[in-house]
Amino acid sequence: MARRASQLLAAGAFALACLATVPGATATPSASKVTIVPPAVLALRAWTPATSNTTPMQGTIELNGKPVAGVRVRVDNYLIPKPTDAEGHFTYLADDTLLQRHVVTVADSSNATVGGKPLTSEQQAALAATPSAITVAYPISNVQVSRNAAGDPVVTGRIMDGAKVPPPRVSLLTYSLSGTVTDSNGKPVVGAVVSTRTVDRDYWTVSSYTDKNGHYTSLFTASDEEGHNPVPFTIRIADGNDTYQFLPAEYVYFKALESSVLNLQLPPQGYPMALPLPKSYPGAIYTGTIVGATTANGQVIRPVKATWTDAEGNFTLTLPHSYAGKSVSLWEDGVDLFSVKAATPGGPVDLQSWPRILAPNVARNLATVKLG
Repeated sequence: MARRASQLLAAGAFALACLATVPGATATPSASKVTIVPPAVLALRAWTPATSNTTPMQGTIELNGKPVAGVRVRVDNYLIPKPTDAEGHFTYLADDTLLQRHVVTVADSSNATVGGKPLTSEQQAALAATPSAITVAYPISNVQVSRNAAGDPVVTGRIMDGAKVPPPRVSLLTYSLSGTVTDSNGKPVVGAVVSTRTVDRDYWTVSSYTDKNGHYTSLFTASDEEGHNPVPFTIRIADGNDTYQFLPAEYVYFKALESSVLNLQLPPQGYPMALPLPKSYPGAIYTGTIVGATTANGQVIRPVKATWTDAEGNFTLTLPHSYAGKSVSLWEDGVDLFSVKAATPGGPVDLQSWPRILAPNVARNLATVKLG
């Protein structure tokens, strides 16, 4: 209980403050202005079997400094069962073991009241239009800024959880498979799925649905327990209720421990599938933790160089020279990124797959840094 209480105090409470005229007040009416003050970032903790691995986060909704009762609050896709109480409070149990940003929104304020009086439609709309977030992340420490020989700003720092343990080291996740599916006339097939299975039947994967260009992406394991090289795979294509596959004992061979492009063409009706020839290339998908930066308006900055966190949680982020003298905001995320070369703790990130935008659940605004 003492640990949970200290976490709650450290996390703080947050308020939705609507700076609009309260019904019945004599002040001059003005456009509703809503501000949301989020709680402090909750330090991520390791999962343990002895606890619920959640921390209660108390929020308060206020209108012009007064509590709003009867508001239904949604966190991510979860609608909190109880509306805000007479003090404007609601509570959300945040999983403190996952690196994640939880988006907080007002789902319904139609029955909300301030001092016993209902909100106006404008005030309800203002509440509904303003999101906030509860964030669980690795606290960032030891942030320093320098310049490299080219004059680019270099940000270094360290991330560790609440028990001073760094994130898991970057490791190989799987290999990448992509390509296109076309019909017998060479036109893209939309909505098809490609599945792969090693002949020893220990590994199989299912791709994304093909898009308007017939393009699909998938993860697959370019190896088997027999140690073959090349590795034989059975391939199937599902297009609606139709399934296409090769003749018995016909396999597609992939170079071991490499990613590949595999383009597939469906046969005319009554004809067998023609065996395709995959094109293998070096590289794999690695999973690990990275730290990046955004501008003041939330735009992701593509770095010049970046590293995976090392064994001690240290990171290095080199930003373009044009951002020198400006302030940036740091974000962090656990990601699966493609890399041509083997990714190692503290080693460089292959920037070809660096995120262009941040998904809503990515932890952000974790630290503000002035680039010298």
